[in-house]
Amino acid sequence: MHFCLFYHSLVSDWNHGNAHFLRGYAFELTQRGHRVEVFEPKDNWSLANQSADHGDEPAQAFHAHYPGLCARHYDPHALELDKWLEDADVVIVHEWNDPALVRAIGQLRQRSAFRLLFHDTHHRLVSKPEEMNRYDLTNYDGVLAFGAVLRDLYLERGL
Repeated sequence: MHFCLFYHSLVSDWNHGNAHFLRGYAFELTQRGHRVEVFEPKDNWSLANQSADHGDEPAQAFHAHYPGLCARHYDPHALELDKWLEDADVVIVHEWNDPALVRAIGQLRQRSAFRLLFHDTHHRLVSKPEEMNRYDLTNYDGVLAFGAVLRDLYLERGL
């Protein structure tokens, strides 16, 4: 299967505690023979801050530990979603993406065959619901929620 994963950052874990989890499942998918493409915005704040604080060493360590796992850096103002996702089977969009990207991928889902999942690994739906209300999940097939509390909240919202 072809998985397309939209992350804030794959390489950097600077102030990005879920990077290890996201890396882990992307790597496991590749180890099981799936085609995995990770997309992240170029110049994202986590990678920029990691590089400023620690140089290139953490990125080099990442590539040594996860051979073959890399991200495609995109310009958020020049999205080519039709092209990138034309043969995707599953698209997973992590919650730390821009709401405009989340909406655009959802709109593409209306005319595409891939399955689309939103991945929520925090509790902002509880602690900052106004932030999470910016995400349009209308065309998403489901939510990968971090725990029962989030699952129940998404179910109450009809997702």
